[in-house]
Amino acid sequence: MSIPDSIDYTSILPMAVESRVRRRGFVPSNGASFVSDQNNIIEIPVSASAFLDTKHSYLRMNFLNTTGQSFGVDFGGGHGLISRLRVLQAGTVLSDCREYGRLMSSIILPCQGDESSLSTRSIKEGQRYGNSAAGGAAGGVLDPADFAAGGAAANAEVTGACFNTPVNANNSTTAAAAGSNYVFSIPLMNGLLGTTQDKLVPLFLLNSAPIVIELTLSRALDIGVFGGVPAGYTINDVRYMASLVETGPAVEEQIRMVQAQSQGRLVLNGVDYTHQPGQIAANSLGRVSLPIPVRKKSIKSVLFVAASRTFAGGAGAQENRYNLSFGGHMNISEYQLSFGSRRIPEIPIGFQAAGVGAFVFKAQYFEELAKCFGSTKDAHGLGVMSRVNNSNFSGATAGMAVPSAGGGAMNTHSFCPFGIDCEAFQPDGKGGGALESGIDTASSSTPLALNLDIGLGQATNISVDMYVVHDSLYFIDMVGNLRVAL
Repeated sequence: MSIPDSIDYTSILPMAVESRVRRRGFVPSNGASFVSDQNNIIEIPVSASAFLDTKHSYLRMNFLNTTGQSFGVDFGGGHGLISRLRVLQAGTVLSDCREYGRLMSSIILPCQGDESSLSTRSIKEGQRYGNSAAGGAAGGVLDPADFAAGGAAANAEVTGACFNTPVNANNSTTAAAAGSNYVFSIPLMNGLLGTTQDKLVPLFLLNSAPIVIELTLSRALDIGVFGGVPAGYTINDVRYMASLVETGPAVEEQIRMVQAQSQGRLVLNGVDYTHQPGQIAANSLGRVSLPIPVRKKSIKSVLFVAASRTFAGGAGAQENRYNLSFGGHMNISEYQLSFGSRRIPEIPIGFQAAGVGAFVFKAQYFEELAKCFGSTKDAHGLGVMSRVNNSNFSGATAGMAVPSAGGGAMNTHSFCPFGIDCEAFQPDGKGGGALESGIDTASSSTPLALNLDIGLGQATNISVDMYVVHDSLYFIDMVGNLRVAL
């Protein structure tokens, strides 16, 4: 007879081994203060005779506004300050993600951070939260007659101000005055040291060469909006706040035994992101193919976001635009990947960005994006995106969110991330899924490309940031070297 778990009192959690947890702040080895447009690379070595619990570790840094201008941070918050994230050990690059701030600001956080998450980020990362019509357009309710006439209440709904919309780009917090500071605390998105790493990392197995977290700071113009043209900002008091788990010698000995029984290699797995840039030339029409020359053993999905980088002067200048989080729909009618003669998916994903009734053709695109982050049946939806803030602009800089002025209507951020799922065995939330179930571009020279069908040309070049999401296997050998198989 099988007994249900709820009344099976023999089934309890195992007793923990002798252990203790402690917090330690690792500091940069190459300086104490860093400026965005000068010494902008931060190197933080991490080593200890303990396990590293990456899910409970985070990066803390102090932002000092030395730009000479008031400042409002973009939707990526502290993540937007990082343009490149690398993880190294003994000179070997284990992970390298360029345009990291763009990935987090325009794709990961809009797709994965719900309203509850954003309320927390309003404390940790200076994000605006709980805006209401009182601070923007008049009309706290949607009056049907007013809405039909395109009046104040309709304007409030379209701008996202009528409800407590948590994604309004209204200087995020009260604009940081020149000379002020703000402390950011953020988790890192990385296969080895990020929040998706399920295993504790046994730092005691490494040799004398520590794991190094290398951060390259973003340009000032990319991190938010300013009252005028900014000088460089300063980052200081940087700490990687690590959660370290110390155990007795018996546990360490068992780990070394497992390593010896596994041909001298202890294996950890994770999910990493590799960036590939592309460009759609001005006035392009019809099929545009963007090559993705990334060689990985298992590509789980390809995420991409597009925007122009041609800014006008005056009110259209870059310092007045939230550009890092912005995405445009490129006026595409459909899209898919090509892997040699194979098409992924076989039937192109329809969008119909241009033309009559374009705004009602988002459903299929959104479902395909949801598959890249789990399943299409999630009752909690996909992040903070809605018809108010998603895929409403083509990609020109004029569509980028600007801070509201005075009592004017609040402006919401504008998102438009795309995704194509490539995985055969999807995680089901119950331990399902499989490693290396994506497409393999490492074992052959077969080209991979993103194919876009453009329905209406634009008068400006559009930059496309493509991110290959792939499995990574990390190996710790008997000598203490950490290597990665991609």
